[in-house]
Amino acid sequence: MSRGRKRTRHQAEHERLLHRGTVDHYRDTALYDFEYADRDSDVSWYRALARVRAPSLPILELGAGTGRITCPLARDGHSLVALDSMQSMLAALRRRAKEEGLEGTIRTVVADMRALPLPDASVGLVISPFNALMHLYTWQDLLTCFREAARVLAPGGALAFDVEQPDLEWLTWDSDERYAVTPFVHPESGARMVYSTNHRYDPETQVCHIRIYYDDAPPPGRRFVAPPQPAKLVHLAHRQIFPEELRMLVAMAGLEMESHTGDFEGVALGPGVQSQVVIANKPRTDAVTGDDAPTSDDAP
Repeated sequence: MSRGRKRTRHQAEHERLLHRGTVDHYRDTALYDFEYADRDSDVSWYRALARVRAPSLPILELGAGTGRITCPLARDGHSLVALDSMQSMLAALRRRAKEEGLEGTIRTVVADMRALPLPDASVGLVISPFNALMHLYTWQDLLTCFREAARVLAPGGALAFDVEQPDLEWLTWDSDERYAVTPFVHPESGARMVYSTNHRYDPETQVCHIRIYYDDAPPPGRRFVAPPQPAKLVHLAHRQIFPEELRMLVAMAGLEMESHTGDFEGVALGPGVQSQVVIANKPRTDAVTGDDAPTSDDAP
């Protein structure tokens, strides 16, 4: 087989995995919410930021998902545009918003975060929580998204997001071993299951292909042994974004880095830090004076 044909087949397989890695994990919205129900440090951080940086203009959330962060922001009195590429996730968000009486404050939009369907300078804050930007699989895609965020931000507005801090040791773990083996009960079906994961890192593309296995739990008292074929296999693709790459792309998009810290605690990036947390500002092209203009000192 010619080298060109091998390359074409490899590229086709890569694109197939990227597609699955973008959608698989988000099809079962009840399971998704169950798995991340205990994650709350980011919710508190984004709420504190929004109080300071979006007192009047709407907030745009990229990768809004099922509304884990959207709805608390709406409860705080903010008007939001919740954007996601997955209709099923936004349907779950709308159900949550209806249950909490927040329907009038959240507008959902199915769209690509690289082509935002909003007018220029129409929002005061753009947020992209919980690794949503790691589904942009090239630096060009990430730069396009940052430029779009800068376009829709009002002068002086902020882009805030969090992505994983690449863990070089974790990325090289044995791709055949099962990790994080955890028994659980499915929140809707009530089925007793076992969760486990492994992953393979592609250093050429910087994409980590994560496999999430859902297997039937063994009878009580029996040790779990991974079967040859899982009951369900979910792919999750995350492009690793290194700190200097982030800083460069933020600057190329015309934004000014305000802070780049770790784990929603304002700590320096270093060993043990799991999340990179970024605030980047759109320069003020219009004169803004007075106490109503938020400053970087006000940020959480």
